[in-house]
Formats: sequence, structure tokens, C-alpha cells
Amino acid sequence: MAGRQLSCPVCALLVFGYMTYSAPVNETWSSNATTTEAYTTGDGYDVDMKFGVILDAGSTSTKVHVYTWKRKEQETTVPQITEVQYQKYKPGVGAFADREHEMGDYLLPMFDFLTSNVPAQAHNTTPVLFMATAGVRLLPESAAQSILRGVHLVMSNSSLNPFLYQERFVRILSGEEEGFLAWISANYLHGFFTDHRPLEESFGIIEVGGGSCQVAFIPEVPIYEDKMPVYIGGHTYEVYTHSYLSYGAQTMTSRIRNHLVRRNKHAIALVDPCMLIDDTYNLIAADKTVRIVGGSNASECRNVLRHYLDRVPEYMCSPKPCTIGSVYGPPVGNRKFIAMGVVYNTAKELGLLKHGVTELVPSLMEARAEEFCKLRLSEAYDQYGVDERWASSDCQNGLYAPMLLEALGFKPNSTDIQTKTKAGGTKIGWSLGAMLQEEEHQYRSDIV
Repeated sequence: MAGRQLSCPVCALLVFGYMTYSAPVNETWSSNATTTEAYTTGDGYDVDMKFGVILDAGSTSTKVHVYTWKRKEQETTVPQITEVQYQKYKPGVGAFADREHEMGDYLLPMFDFLTSNVPAQAHNTTPVLFMATAGVRLLPESAAQSILRGVHLVMSNSSLNPFLYQERFVRILSGEEEGFLAWISANYLHGFFTDHRPLEESFGIIEVGGGSCQVAFIPEVPIYEDKMPVYIGGHTYEVYTHSYLSYGAQTMTSRIRNHLVRRNKHAIALVDPCMLIDDTYNLIAADKTVRIVGGSNASECRNVLRHYLDRVPEYMCSPKPCTIGSVYGPPVGNRKFIAMGVVYNTAKELGLLKHGVTELVPSLMEARAEEFCKLRLSEAYDQYGVDERWASSDCQNGLYAPMLLEALGFKPNSTDIQTKTKAGGTKIGWSLGAMLQEEEHQYRSDIV
């Protein structure tokens, strides 16, 4: 954006900060098959091609996704969206909590990148959506609002942002929305919307992250809570989606350790059965350091995990049925599901996904984890090639994932779950779902 004129006092401050600012670390990817040049003709820009951008503002970085597709001609058409550019900027926006005046320094390089990679003729019609996830969602409200104000300040200034801007483009996603948009992405990549398949051929998704677990699917029965409708290709789909806060892998580790400390208030050393022997961790609790050592005990680990996965008695469950605690969740029925995130990573490291296997049978994962959890830290590397830094996590998560799936309603020997990260060579991620949803919204707005 060299030579861009700043017409307001605040923008002048942004430039001063930009000149003294250390540029964020970034990494770039562009499609080998398609580049932006493919969407221009000999006479100039192809007006039938559209562009859109998602700024995925996560906890450790902001990922810039540039998409393109051919303009919809009729309501029942589902656009074929392709990601053509990708770049990641560090740190995450959480680093700018209560420092909204520095947000311009952070965002300007991203808009420079976009200006160079989206045809100039498309700038004023290309939506750029800033969507923050858990890294901002978990901040104090004042800090989160400070970040959003800073983003609005930059994106609403046409001298800094030449792209299409609407106030609704800047927001924080809820956990439910993340799961919902990932559901759209997974089903879009499997041709569910394009082929207008029957509902029973839709995929559900289960995504276990560091802090939470998202579930989304179309049940075989009416939805009583957590219903999100989506309109795609002339059809409305009613999706159940729920985010289980504190049921991600990292938060579960913290809960286990804090549980052990609460049961042994005066101890300065404790055994974590979900960690491998020879692994250690120093936990600061109540102004003292408690040394946590590995116990390699799958049975005891399951007992601790069960404490968090039990459901309430039937008479306390309303509406029914309940899954974990008193959380309502319709039966998974015969739907096919895709398990992502921590489930995929753990299954891969435990050797369950060799030779192109994607099917995940909960009981087989549990059995493999039981064997793995008997090992010492060094043995995990010798026998499985697992880095010692992650070995204990694979023990805990290998036991946790099957128990979580059972709590969500899957049978131990279910063959209805796949675990993978891509479909048709494209990553399954919520940003693609968000882009498709926005294109459908823009199309309906244009024809009204």
C-alpha cells in the first residue's frame, strides 16, 4: 500500500506506529493449479468471477484465505469456491488486547497482500470478513471489544481498506458457529449441497480443539435446542450444533491436574495416571509448586475422565436426551461423522491411520491407547516414533476420544466415524463454510 494517503489524525498515528513496528512473521501459500491471473481475459477482468476473503483471527495467528468462484446464475446453483491464496501472520490478535491503536500496524500488511493478489477491478465488490475465534472469545470483554474497535477503525477507512466493508464483517465467532461453519465446509466438499442429496447422506462433524469440542449434524429427529438453519442452493437445512466448553484436549489436561490437587491439598508431588512414566510437570497451585509425575495407568486415567463425562440422572435431563452433564443432544442415529482436530492427530500418532485408513472405531482406538499408556516416555518414541513432548497427550487423548464419542451417543464398535483433515484434496475448515454462507447471503441480498 505504498503511497496510500491517510486523511484522518488517527490514521496518521497508525502510520507512525507502522514505521516503528516489527513486521509480523508470516507464511504464504498459493494454489499450484490456479492463480488470480487465471481470472482475467485478454480484454481485461472477467466480471463473472467473484472474490472473497476470510481473516481467521485465531489465538496464535491470523490466517488470510483468498477465495474465488464464478458468479451464481440462479438460486439453486451452488458456487464452486476455490482457495487461491493463503498467508499467515503472527502473532494472534490477542496480543493487541487493550491496544486498539496498534491494530492498523497489524492489519496493513494483510491489506497490502490482498491488494496485490485480488484484481483491482474486484476490490470494491470483494468482501473481507474478519472473524475472531477462541483466542479472542476467551479474553475479558473489555479487551475483546478493544480489539474489535481497532479492527473496525481500520476496515471502515477506504484509504486503508479498498475492499467491500460492512459493519457485520467484523465479529467474534461463537463455538457453535465454528462447528456449524465446519459442518458446511465438510458437506460442501463431499458434494452434499451441489448434488442436492437426501438428508441421510449428510455428514456430521466432531471437532476437538485445545479448549472446546464442537458437534454439528442434521439429526433424524426434531431439534429442541441449539438449532441453526442455513440456506444453500435453494434449500434450507436445520443443523444441531453445540460447543462443549472446557472439553478440548488442553483444558481437559488442566482439569485433570487440578482435580488431583484438590483431592490432595497438602501434597507437593502427585501422580497423574494419564501421563507416561518418566514424564513430569510442575503445576503452580495455591502459591506452591506441585510436581506432577506420570503414572502410565489407563484404568485410573479413565476413572478421572469419567468424572467429567457422566450425564445427569434422567429426571434432571430436560429436554431429553442428554449427553454430557445436562447438555441436550439429539441421537446421532445412523449419520456418518467426520472427527477432526485432536482426534485425528491422536489416531495418526497411535498408528491407526496407516495405508490410507480413515475409519475410526472407538473401541479399537481405546484398545490401542491402553497399550500405549503402559509405556515409559522413551518407549513411546522407540515403538511409535512419537515425540516425547506429545507422548503423554497421546495417552490421555487416546483414552479421552473414545469416551467422549460414547458420551455423544456412539456405540463402542461404531463404524460411522471417519477421521481426516481433507476432502477432495481440500482442507475441511470453518473459513470455507463462512465464505459459502456469505456468498449465499450476498446473492439473496442482490435479488431482493
